[in-house]
Amino acid sequence: MELYQEFLCLTQEKLGRKHRDVAIMLKCIAQIHHERNEYDKAVEFYTESLHAGKAALGDKHPEIASTLNKIGNLHYQEGNFVAALIAYKKGLEVESAVLEKDHPNIIVTLNNIAKIHKRQGKYRSALSLLKKVLVIQCRTLGTSHPNIANTLANIGQVYYQKGDYTQALDAYQKALCIQRDELGDDNIDVGATMDSIGLVLFKQGLHDLALRSFKESLRILEHELGENHRDVAVILYNIATTYLDQGDNDEAMKFFQEVLRVERIALGEDHKDVVMTLHYIGQLYHKQGEFNEAMEHFREALEIETKIHGACSLNAARTLNRIGNLYLQKGDAASAMEVYSESMRIYKTLGHTHEELSIVGFNFYSLSLMHPECAAVA
Repeated sequence: MELYQEFLCLTQEKLGRKHRDVAIMLKCIAQIHHERNEYDKAVEFYTESLHAGKAALGDKHPEIASTLNKIGNLHYQEGNFVAALIAYKKGLEVESAVLEKDHPNIIVTLNNIAKIHKRQGKYRSALSLLKKVLVIQCRTLGTSHPNIANTLANIGQVYYQKGDYTQALDAYQKALCIQRDELGDDNIDVGATMDSIGLVLFKQGLHDLALRSFKESLRILEHELGENHRDVAVILYNIATTYLDQGDNDEAMKFFQEVLRVERIALGEDHKDVVMTLHYIGQLYHKQGEFNEAMEHFREALEIETKIHGACSLNAARTLNRIGNLYLQKGDAASAMEVYSESMRIYKTLGHTHEELSIVGFNFYSLSLMHPECAAVA
């Protein structure tokens, strides 16, 4: 970084502040800050680069579009989607003025804008942009290119989020046909699309077909990524929740246990996904009447939640409530009272809703009915 800064000073002294080489150096420094997640400094240098570039090259130049898109990428990573969209749209305006209409950079920017519209729930706009991308790609790449499959998968994703499962399935199946023809049956992209198809089938209530799709995806991903990869845990989770929705608790438990094993290896012990899986397993044990096993998993979840969010968090309050329910069903009124009280204290401290407090209140009421000796305290 020091060398870049030194070279920037020398370049500015020699060429002035409004030169193309100065703009390039400023962009290089911005990229280093960007890679370090130093977003404020990155924006500062990208903006300086943009001003220098416009002074040297004019407003309509491919390098100006490139800088605008980098600013858009940075804001997107920050989660500032409004600022990202503004930058991407400015970049697209420049690209449309200086590049051929089917240029790959235009496709990238259209995809970036569509991605934001999808996040904002503007599904019609996202689909319109992605279909425009698809037309350009079909014109320039032919109809069987892997990039076409990627765009079809993106279209499927928008339809899925929109709740239009028939259209989503159609787009995913078209993507899958291209991927199998062009990449082979065991390609990782095939595995990802099989997972997406499984999710659609699950939403349509076609559990057996969903399981078949998920398990084919699992086979491919385990082969390509290894059995202990984060993406493998996601597929295992989808299989587990499908069995759970079918009411097959034994199979659900088996797969949730495997999810937990992989997550601990891939993500570490103290990860929010580990917490979620512990809750699922705890709830299954609770359903089966295995209260000690359920308690063990809820307690472990609480311990991790406390590490992640602190002792006074909504997550901790909800888990305490579950632990209290277990104590109540075990007949341990004193312990139930203790954890319900702690849950209530956290909810009140956080200023949470009447609905949340009423749940704990109902638990106190249940406690007083089952154990009248606690009624005065409750």
